[in-house]
Amino acid sequence: MTTVSDDATEVTDLSGASPEPVVASVEQELDPIADVEDNKPKNRAKVGAVRPSALLYTQGIGSTVDLPHLSVMPHGLDDWERIYRRRPTPPETIVEPRLLQVVQAHLEKSVQELRKPPWASAEIGQQDSATDLGIPGRIFPQWLRCTGCGLLGQVSDGVSFEYRNTNPFRPDKAEFVHMKCTGWSEEGATKRKPRDRTAVPARYLIACQKGHLDEFPYVAWVHRGEKCPAAARPRLRMQEWKSNLGPDVRMTCQACKRKRGMLEATARGADTKLPRCRGRHPHLDAFFKCQEQGRLMLLGAANQWFSNTVSALSLPREDQASASELAPAIKSLPKPVLAAIHGPEAMDSLKLLAGVNGLGGLEDVDNAVLWDAFQIATSQATEEDQADQAAARRDPRTLLAPEWTVLSDRSKFTKYSGSSDFKAESRKVAEELEPMVTGVVAVERLKKVNAFIGFTRIDAFDRIDDASDRVAPLTRTGTPTWVPATEDRGEGVFLQFDEERVAAWEADVLVRPVWQRYREAHRLNFLRRTSKTAAEIDPDGRFPSPRYWAIHTLSHLLIREMAMSSGYGSASLTERIFAWPENGDVPAAAGLLISTTSSDSEGTLGGLVELAKPAKLRGVVLEALRRGTRCSSDPICSHRAPRGKEDFLHGAACHFCLFVSETSCERTNRFLDRRMVLDLVADDSVATPGLFSVLLPAGAW
Repeated sequence: MTTVSDDATEVTDLSGASPEPVVASVEQELDPIADVEDNKPKNRAKVGAVRPSALLYTQGIGSTVDLPHLSVMPHGLDDWERIYRRRPTPPETIVEPRLLQVVQAHLEKSVQELRKPPWASAEIGQQDSATDLGIPGRIFPQWLRCTGCGLLGQVSDGVSFEYRNTNPFRPDKAEFVHMKCTGWSEEGATKRKPRDRTAVPARYLIACQKGHLDEFPYVAWVHRGEKCPAAARPRLRMQEWKSNLGPDVRMTCQACKRKRGMLEATARGADTKLPRCRGRHPHLDAFFKCQEQGRLMLLGAANQWFSNTVSALSLPREDQASASELAPAIKSLPKPVLAAIHGPEAMDSLKLLAGVNGLGGLEDVDNAVLWDAFQIATSQATEEDQADQAAARRDPRTLLAPEWTVLSDRSKFTKYSGSSDFKAESRKVAEELEPMVTGVVAVERLKKVNAFIGFTRIDAFDRIDDASDRVAPLTRTGTPTWVPATEDRGEGVFLQFDEERVAAWEADVLVRPVWQRYREAHRLNFLRRTSKTAAEIDPDGRFPSPRYWAIHTLSHLLIREMAMSSGYGSASLTERIFAWPENGDVPAAAGLLISTTSSDSEGTLGGLVELAKPAKLRGVVLEALRRGTRCSSDPICSHRAPRGKEDFLHGAACHFCLFVSETSCERTNRFLDRRMVLDLVADDSVATPGLFSVLLPAGAW
């Protein structure tokens, strides 16, 4: 491998081509943990803490975690391995075959495990702290600015700033300090009494659509792509003023006195002045080939990092009869378990070990079938074309259909209820809800497993999932053997709707003019906001059916209403929509699950399940529908629908009546329309019958 510098100041041609694909390395690989043990420095290793769920959704691999005085970036999975190797016990894994299948569809068959993150005990950062660590990270960006004099320097130069993190009980005080700073003054005319000043991260970065992120080339920017004539590594200072156009920032070279502001980098046509992407993935310490034009990005910007996760409810599956159906479940077991099985006579041992590792339901499987499944799981044999298999696994119904099968069948969820991870009980449907609601299930215990499979920058994953090269890799090779995963426990309420009524209503909506307007808006939205290869994909294949719009809208109304009665905030409630018409071997579904989960081993407190009681659920549903009849933005909201070149993907929906937090909605507040739920007063061109209007008593408006 070739050694390359991570110093963006070495870019001399701001419009030149990117480097060849190389991986950053050094002659002798450094082990920061061993270095701590050998040198015994005063500074501590721990700089902060994040919850496991945050590693998947807000502060994961490749993101920037804002600490009080620092900004750090969690490393890729290659560096996590060092942490796991130092532990006396093997990594904790999560067995969830359905989820592992979907992860493999995205990241190839190399993924064999779902691992829990390496947690750090409370003693880390105190005595003997080097024996174990949590998630490894790096300082990013490495350019810092002194809060006293505006000195702009790098952590790696070892001259500008000094690192301090000596208090074992206060890792939040970790900081870089500019020693004996005398403050800012023009031409150095005024000197203040020297004092230590905290340095903070410089906020400008360079990003590209393929997920790369790099330091801003401050030295090259100030000197307009040329070298400084007065110094090989000049010192810079950054000044900032307020202006009508936003913050006015100017950098000055202390050696040659050249100056340049940042407004040039934000003005129209600034792309021609910024460097091309160097293909840097700082979380991997690696550079890859990239020809994209670099874009200016601010540290912590909303589009700097988009998590890509998949999740599945850990619900019991139906009894599996064939070896091919059992094979994925067997393959999800830890490698030591599979290695301990040496023949068909060990099938009873396999059943026992599988149960210990969280895979139940094998007790009634014939040993011969189980042995065939074991052979398929541990060999390279496949029973269907891999391309077709991957396409099937990318279908959301791959995860949702088995869950629907269990929750919608009383005999199935009753049979499997009572385990440590799943308990459900059927509740009577209130008479007022019977025209539409055919089943209510109070899920008193459920487990949701979440897996992190990558991240994107600039655009969220659902906008680019036809272009996998825009998803940043988790390892240097791009083929991880495991991915981080978490498991949450909680409770939920499941509602099932009458399929005959839903199908008849859906057939009516499909022929209405407003539905054609929605389809056209989706087509425009898809082609405009996805990657270039999206032209090869039929947008209608990713357009949800009318029943999805209606049930999704009702879900939002219920989340907003349940938040007032359950004791949980609306951001803590999540939806899972089961809504698709019959298609081949997949039966139709019409239902929803509203749940709340927590990473705590004890789960949640039961406030949501309490609302499943007939009288309380009747009140919640009817009040939610009543609130949905009006919006403070009506009649503008109630008449809204895309037309012409408009490509928004909602109808009568806005922040006042329907939108919820992104943690609650599975579609980021798209595919919503109150008109599909209720008979709102609207123009004939956008009117649709309300699927749930039959539940509202006369005069409820």
